[in-house]
Amino acid sequence: MKAKWLSVATFVATTFTVVEVCAQSQLSIEQRVRQLENQTDTRNKLQSEMNMQLIELQKEVKELRGTIEEHDYKLQQIQERQRDLYRDIENRLSQGAVTSSQSTQNQSSSSTHRNPQQTANSQTATSVSSGNERSEFEAAFKLVRSKEYAKAVKSFESFIKKYPSGNYADNARFWIGQVYFAQGKLEPAEKQFNLLKTDYPQSSKLSSAMLKLAEIKVRQNKWKAAKAIYNEVLTNFTGAQQQLARKGLQDIKQSGH
Repeated sequence: MKAKWLSVATFVATTFTVVEVCAQSQLSIEQRVRQLENQTDTRNKLQSEMNMQLIELQKEVKELRGTIEEHDYKLQQIQERQRDLYRDIENRLSQGAVTSSQSTQNQSSSSTHRNPQQTANSQTATSVSSGNERSEFEAAFKLVRSKEYAKAVKSFESFIKKYPSGNYADNARFWIGQVYFAQGKLEPAEKQFNLLKTDYPQSSKLSSAMLKLAEIKVRQNKWKAAKAIYNEVLTNFTGAQQQLARKGLQDIKQSGH
């Protein structure tokens, strides 16, 4: 009888243990399901936030592209205006180079009929004499505008000797080279632009002078030297001058060199 009761007790204990284990197992599954649901919700939220951030980034990229395109357009306009300005100046200089020699001949032939007083008055009127550096530079530049190129070169040279460290000395050197360049005198022009490069390495005209040097090399069919100068401009300068250098390299490449 006692053994029978022990068997019943053992059976009941075992039954309760099985029920308890099943309950715990069931609870563990529910917890796991909740954890998975929570993880899914978290991932969905993160994905939603990432999508929103991606949309915002795409908007910002669009705006930046629009700004870059606008800046590129403005830069192209500036470059075109600058090229037009240089072409206009060079055309005026080259056109005036022909008439300058003719006017010089006419002046020399007519000078024989002048009396000494008229000659003295003429020399006084055309002389460049001023105590002010800026006004002297402007007076020399007026000679360029009036197509008196020989006088302009002499005036600029005298200006540089008088003001070698002045505010306009580098500009004077540049314009001597520019006058020679426009007249097709490439070697004298090259010499002047190289002098500007060595004597005034901090000049605001340096990049323009180097572009002229590269163009001289192109006209001389010295492609390697031209490309080296253009690459130097690309390395040391920014903005419009850099774009002009890049355009020069593209032109050389397109020409098969």
